[in-house]
Amino acid sequence: MMTMNYTVNSTKAYHVNQLNSLGWELTVCNALYPENTLLRKLLRNNNSYGRLLYHYLSNLLPMEKIKRVVEIGGGYGYLMKGFLDSNKALEPCMLDISPYLIEKQKETLKDYHISYKVEDFLETDPGFLGGFDLAIMNENLGDFPTLINLSRKMLELPPKSHDPYLRQALYFFERYKLDWPPGEAFNLNSGALEAVEKLCASGVSYIFLGEHSCEATVPESLRPFIQIQSAGSPERISLMGHDEYSIKFSYLQQVARALDYRCIRGPFADFIPFDLTEELRFIMASHGQHKDEDEMICQFIEDLYKYEYLVLIKEIH
Repeated sequence: MMTMNYTVNSTKAYHVNQLNSLGWELTVCNALYPENTLLRKLLRNNNSYGRLLYHYLSNLLPMEKIKRVVEIGGGYGYLMKGFLDSNKALEPCMLDISPYLIEKQKETLKDYHISYKVEDFLETDPGFLGGFDLAIMNENLGDFPTLINLSRKMLELPPKSHDPYLRQALYFFERYKLDWPPGEAFNLNSGALEAVEKLCASGVSYIFLGEHSCEATVPESLRPFIQIQSAGSPERISLMGHDEYSIKFSYLQQVARALDYRCIRGPFADFIPFDLTEELRFIMASHGQHKDEDEMICQFIEDLYKYEYLVLIKEIH
């Protein structure tokens, strides 16, 4: 869609009508699912993504009291399997826009009692969310609509535009006092902002968000081995059949805080810790040029810092 020289990147049609595999899109969660994968041997705790995340959240949230969980965009169901392997008392609902992925989730989670809902989360009735203790959106916020090549002038043209995307974008800047990006043109994760606002407005007690960040940083001690250049504005990620955009997490934080949520933010490496052994130092320093598996290791370690998470905790007044 083209209006006033900006475009809307949407993956909805792809996920509903075309998606038939995630094999080429190796998420961090999928990469850690096979028990015998080389990547798990790098970790301090050789375990799946779901189990590692559940253990980490147990240090931040009262996971033993959490029962009803909704995962929005659950991929192959690997994260939720790790959660259920850790706590069989959970009562999950998998909500996904993709009929194909819902069927994959049913295969992965066939040994558990799960409810499923095929739906675009942005069209979900807000009342549906009120009964959940925990909501999860893992490695999929970049799939939500992103406005490309916006400018401040577009949003401030009088009278206010009847264009719904421009109206929504201006609403986010004014309602949540978002800082205007530097430069003439910028991209805006409008769909991710809408999704986070929807979750927070529903009053879900706890929310986990994780995705590729456009604001990622690397600890100084690892900078000789990992080079990440973060643009600070959502960047295009070209994938099979569609494009996604990295996420500006500082904007999501501003939305959550305005809606009375406390935020805990960090890189995936916080809950997927590894030791920088001499062997790993050598592999990272050589940028994986010696063996194919070394290149895979370098990409994985970089992703632990390219991807950020937010844990949102509802403040009680």
